[in-house]
Amino acid sequence: MQSFMAFLQKERNASILLRLARAGTIAVTMLLLLTFLLPGNLLTEASAFFVPQLIALGFTGLLIWIVLAKVLHWLHIASLLGLALSGYWMVTAIHQVVQSPIVSANGSETIELKVMSLNILHMMFEKQALQEMIESQQPDLISFQETASASPRLKAFLSKNYEYSVLPPKNHDTDITLFSKYPLRNAEMIYVPDLKEGSHIPKEFLSTKVEVDGQLLQLYAVHPASPRGPNRLEGRTKYFSYLTNHIKIQADKDPLVIIGDWNTPVWSNTFQRLLEELNLKTALTGILPQTTRYFLHSSLKILFGSKVDHIATSQNATIENLIIGDDIGSDHFPVFATIRFSP
Repeated sequence: MQSFMAFLQKERNASILLRLARAGTIAVTMLLLLTFLLPGNLLTEASAFFVPQLIALGFTGLLIWIVLAKVLHWLHIASLLGLALSGYWMVTAIHQVVQSPIVSANGSETIELKVMSLNILHMMFEKQALQEMIESQQPDLISFQETASASPRLKAFLSKNYEYSVLPPKNHDTDITLFSKYPLRNAEMIYVPDLKEGSHIPKEFLSTKVEVDGQLLQLYAVHPASPRGPNRLEGRTKYFSYLTNHIKIQADKDPLVIIGDWNTPVWSNTFQRLLEELNLKTALTGILPQTTRYFLHSSLKILFGSKVDHIATSQNATIENLIIGDDIGSDHFPVFATIRFSP
């Protein structure tokens, strides 16, 4: 009883900053542990978008807490262990989905396809900036998401160099569009059944064969719902489950690429499970994923951003020269990469 009263007295004398640092550190540590231990629910799938930021915030809060407390407490040690374990899981999750370092195959013949993916946020893009970026990078194939009614605008300045495309009928809107310099075979929009109604729950993905120098590459362009509520989280889960089953049933031997706005971070259990089940790998520009979707403002992309636009390939293809482009007016950055595969 005396020790408890002493604790209460000490709490009353503690500064507000100390209390905030302690409460914040413990809350962040618990959230991170839940993210990795209990994935799949709305809270942990949301926090998976900001794992590096949360770990940095946790360590910062812990340092402030220790300095202000002036005495090391067992809660300090517990928080440190929790944050360290979260950091270990963060790195391990990356290694599980990223392709192995590429070894140059001297003398071997390979085929290249340079691809681009961009969510244009329902026409919220600067045409001149987008056009200049495409002319600079010269992708062979472009996948757009949230195209809405922007298809005519895109077609107007892309059709000259991109002979092949997947576009909606005249006077119709669409979500995913595709432009290609190479022939597209068996292109179709595949409907995902049993999704709840809602303007923010996409229900289709695009499937096509890309013929590059006589060789075929199977490409899927995707854009599931962003998990900002129970229905949208369920929609994203069912979307990827249907895509996974569809690819398994096809049992295609051609090199495979999935590209688009996945609305899913690297640390999401959904992302990890899909790549594991389909034996796919992705690539990063550095040790940690670089932001492709920012919130509030592009200048705050490190603090309030996440990598949700991905390119993943089967084991008989590799991703090279991955580039995250500059801001062109959308809330996503364009993603470029070269897909290399053997004939």
